[in-house]
Amino acid sequence: MPAWAAKALEHLLTVTYWLDPGEQGDPFSATIRFTGQRTDVTGKSRPGDTFTQDETVDKIVPGSGPVAITAEVRGISRGTWAVTARPVTRAVAGQAQPPSRTEAAAPGSVPWPRRVTVTAGPRATVRTTPLLRSKVPGVIRYAYACLVVLGVLVGLALEALLLANAHYPLLRPMAFSVAAVAAGVIGGKTWYAAVHRGRKWDGWCIQGFVAGAAVVVAAVAVAGPGLPKGAFLAAATPALLIGMGIGRHGCFWAGCCTGRATASRWGIWSSDRTLGCRRMPVQLLEAWTALLVGAAALTAVLLAGLPRSGPVAVAGLAAYTLIRQLILGLRDEPRHWRYGRPVTAAAAAIALIVGLALFAAA
Repeated sequence: MPAWAAKALEHLLTVTYWLDPGEQGDPFSATIRFTGQRTDVTGKSRPGDTFTQDETVDKIVPGSGPVAITAEVRGISRGTWAVTARPVTRAVAGQAQPPSRTEAAAPGSVPWPRRVTVTAGPRATVRTTPLLRSKVPGVIRYAYACLVVLGVLVGLALEALLLANAHYPLLRPMAFSVAAVAAGVIGGKTWYAAVHRGRKWDGWCIQGFVAGAAVVVAAVAVAGPGLPKGAFLAAATPALLIGMGIGRHGCFWAGCCTGRATASRWGIWSSDRTLGCRRMPVQLLEAWTALLVGAAALTAVLLAGLPRSGPVAVAGLAAYTLIRQLILGLRDEPRHWRYGRPVTAAAAAIALIVGLALFAAA
């Protein structure tokens, strides 16, 4: 079977150690050593019946509340395991520190506002499960897929309502919109792979989705969607943005596209599936940006009417892209191109001005 399917179906252990980072000091890294012994062994022990695995995480911020360090242990036998976890290093500015400075978090405390309960003790008994059934603090399995599908359905329904309310035909433009969604999916995957230079294919890029969908929508508008081009663009844009705003919440629950760790009061406890801590909620900020810009575009369309609102497509997508470049600075990821965000922001600002000018003149 394909490698991604084998990885999803393989049985593994998902184990978590809770850490108290303290209240003062500089950001540090820590290494947690997980050791395990299968408890339901019958007969002679095999190599897959024990394991030792070190998990190292960086950028732990004191004052950010309880920290969860989660490890995925693969290549072991299925069954029930007794697992022990303990810190082995703590580094500040690259210098090793005594392990005693890293302490286990107090059990029962609940990181605000996710209501994730800290489990007790450095020892636990856990069973192997497939990846899709594994449990990571702060992560809800299937949330991403469910919210993305919901966003697509809401977006298509909104577009259909706008077209029907203006007494335009539905079949042809809706078929083109479904094609735009498919192009967005391809664009999101391709953009992600390009950013990681082909080394990673397990993620998506929302900017790639916007670009892919926008290219198809623009091409359809030029070729002729079976109704006035401005009306098609005006109906598609708020639907795209509002649907994207719904689906984008899935990233927060799935543990992808995470923000930087922070001790700020504005932080929200979330996980990147390895390190759970208080972070800047960039996924939610992007989702709310898409919803607000989509609502503004929808209001403009309803007030001006579909035929006059074609420039709303340019202004709406440009406004979302411009604001997103500011939010990306809060992401917990390195820059892949130094001038990427400034160039994109400048282009989006120009497109926003042009779109607003065209809308005002329409």
